[in-house]
Parts: sequence; C-alpha cells; structure tokens
Amino acid sequence: MDALYQTWRPRLLRFCTQLLRHAHDAEEVVHDVFAKLLTTKDRYQLDEQPEVLLFRLARNRCIDLRRKHRPESRADMVVQAPDATGHRDLAEAIDQLPLPHREALLLTAIDGLGYREAAAILDVSLGTVAAHRYAAVAELQRRLR
Repeated sequence: MDALYQTWRPRLLRFCTQLLRHAHDAEEVVHDVFAKLLTTKDRYQLDEQPEVLLFRLARNRCIDLRRKHRPESRADMVVQAPDATGHRDLAEAIDQLPLPHREALLLTAIDGLGYREAAAILDVSLGTVAAHRYAAVAELQRRLR
C-alpha cells in the first residue's frame, strides 16, 4: 500500500486540486481515498489498473465536496500557475471549462492517462472522452487567442 501511495498521491493531489481549486480540500480527498482503501481493501481490486479505481474514488469525493461547498467564494482559493501571464491565463481558462470537459482534459493531457482509463474513471464511453477533450481544447484555443 505504501508504494501505491507514493506513486499515485502526487497525481491524485494535482487532479483534485485542479478540480476543487482548494489545496486543503484536495489534500482531504486524497487522504480519504487512501483511508477508504485501507479500511475496505477486500472490496477493491487494485491489480490491473489502480489508476482507474483511485481516480474514480477521488473524482467522486471531489464531486461530493463541490456539492457541499456550492458557494465557492473562498479567499484561500489555489492558483497553481506560475507568475507568467500566459500560464495564469491558461489556468483560468481551464477553470472556466465545463466540468466534464475539464475532467477529460485533466485526466488525458495533464495526468497522462489513456482514453480507456479516463472513460472508466468518468464512467462514460471512449467517444465521450474524446468529444469532451476535443471541446476543451477548442474552447481553450478560442479563449487564449
């Protein structure tokens, strides 16, 4: 379990931070995911594709937290982009994408997962992942021109 934690924690943390835009909540989600695995490890199969289970659990927990914290008027929101204006613009443009498009883009482009893994995590078809990613890239290109 320790190797799994060391391998996947940074990627899950980055994904959750991008979805939630709040470092403390993202850290809490990642902690919850691994705590859940430790307490109920008999229920989960981590043999073949641990990333699918880990990202799905993290995504579901992020959705729960977003529902709980609907009014997102927090002073301590995280901005992860460097000081360069272009990077800030990109981070802001990604934040403004619809959630399904943002998730597909984050999983495939940022976290480097394949479309099959992203489809399994998001519980959608391969075509839907491709369509969401395409729409996300097109929207980012439009906004950043």
